[in-house]
Amino acid sequence: MQFINGGAIVSPTVFARRSLAHLLTDQPNPALRDAMQAQYVNPEWPIAFFLQSVALAKLNMEKEAADMLEEGAILEAKRHARS
Repeated sequence: MQFINGGAIVSPTVFARRSLAHLLTDQPNPALRDAMQAQYVNPEWPIAFFLQSVALAKLNMEKEAADMLEEGAILEAKRHARS
């Protein structure tokens, strides 16, 4: 936590990895918060949306989960179109 909050680095990857760890330990609320932070740091990164989708699904927020999944898929398609 000190590493993330200490300002040493602002990387969506750090938040995404911690989000995944929360998901793997059945902690969807902190997972969602970290995935949202990853999106804040990099709004065009599909992984942040995909992690939010999983966390929302675990919170039984199916519509929101589907919306996040769709947003992530759109961003992923845009990335592939540019490549």
